[in-house]
Amino acid sequence: MLYEFTEDDLRSNQRGSVTPAQQAWLESFARGLVASHRGGWPVIIFFLLLGAGLILAMNLSNESTRRAFLADPTIAIVLCATFPVVLGIYGLSAIFTRRRAVKISNPVLKTAEGIIRLDEEHSRVGTTYYVFVGRTKFKFGVDMSHYFPDGRTCRVYFTETTIVRAVLSYELTG
Repeated sequence: MLYEFTEDDLRSNQRGSVTPAQQAWLESFARGLVASHRGGWPVIIFFLLLGAGLILAMNLSNESTRRAFLADPTIAIVLCATFPVVLGIYGLSAIFTRRRAVKISNPVLKTAEGIIRLDEEHSRVGTTYYVFVGRTKFKFGVDMSHYFPDGRTCRVYFTETTIVRAVLSYELTG
């Protein structure tokens, strides 16, 4: 992702700091991550209840399956254990999402410098465009060749977490 920066943003990044506008943009992105994760909660509950309902309906549909279901408590135990396991996994992912959001909201400005090399990867989902600046790789959902001309020398100011590298500003140096 690329922040639409101004000359003041670039000068601030060259001095090693993030501007208030960049900070607000990063915080907005972090809030979006947490909100999108929170939006999955109803879906998780729906499919947990749907799955449990289908399993119960199949096992209680006739006399022979009902007898087998009630004779062996393992099925009921596994069915009951599914709820806390799935909710626990969802809770852990919420913790990791919040941690990632905090890291995005408290950026550490990094710099990559070197010759630009462009690449792309095609899949069923779409095309991923890669911009290599020296040894640092940036991923984009759109073609970035008009911003980063292949073969030019560039300095990129960015922040990153475990999965996100956000370009805050850049300058072509050669």
